[in-house]
Amino acid sequence: MSIVLTGVAGMLFAVNATSTRLVLDRTGIRTDVAAVATIMTATAVASVIAIIGGVRPGDLSWADSQGFLVIGAIVPGVAQLTFYAAISMAGPSRSAIMLGTVPMWSVVLATIFLDEHWSTSVVVGTILAVIGSVLLATERATKATVSRLGLAFAALTALQFAIRDVLTRSVTQESSLDSSAAAAVTLGVGAVVLIGVAVGTAGPRKFSKNLRRSMPAMLVPGVAVGIAMPALLAAFERSRVGIVSPLLGATQTVGAVLLSGALIGGSEIDKRVVLAVVVTLAGGTLIGVTR
Repeated sequence: MSIVLTGVAGMLFAVNATSTRLVLDRTGIRTDVAAVATIMTATAVASVIAIIGGVRPGDLSWADSQGFLVIGAIVPGVAQLTFYAAISMAGPSRSAIMLGTVPMWSVVLATIFLDEHWSTSVVVGTILAVIGSVLLATERATKATVSRLGLAFAALTALQFAIRDVLTRSVTQESSLDSSAAAAVTLGVGAVVLIGVAVGTAGPRKFSKNLRRSMPAMLVPGVAVGIAMPALLAAFERSRVGIVSPLLGATQTVGAVLLSGALIGGSEIDKRVVLAVVVTLAGGTLIGVTR
């Protein structure tokens, strides 16, 4: 069941990445406000799922919820800002490929904080993941500087996702909170963080104007994330990070490349992108299988 849940979450996150780029190109709305609209919608969707599942407000105790508050502040809080900036600058396929390095970051974090040890397979997998990133970072693009900045944002997002994965596995094992309720809490906190950042950078008037334009435009990404997050948390309840994280990265990466190639085309998919996908996924899969 965890494999199915992870696959569903990965494909929905790919839909989020691709549809977001289409909306940003079509409307020109601010990426920070677009992130707010997405997560506000996702919070509503996850809340409805939780209510349908029988969760009531009284079930949200502080002891069970506090870990998800921290996760939500990081992802989707700060991470949604860097992810949407990456999508806008580098495109959904390249951003998704960079997210294929999440298992590498997870291993690094586990080595530092959980006293886990490196192995030959982990080193080889890490090298492959880095090579995939280098293939993208060194490609000749029309707007090379902007693209590389976008890739830097994508790499930062990958690090934050790795932190989310490590924390989520730990928190879900200690909390009795239902995965749908945990998703609603996580997304709700993320929305609060994003609103604070967007209002602070855009100003109340510009934020309000952009949000009115963003809410209907970001409906598809919001619904996708709102369904994906409960599925992902449910997967972490059932399986360890070493299984869920690589599978999530693989599904999201392949899904984003295929969708962006079909719907956007152009520079979103070429020989170098395909090679980077293969190499990065090989590295992430090797790490996940042998951890």
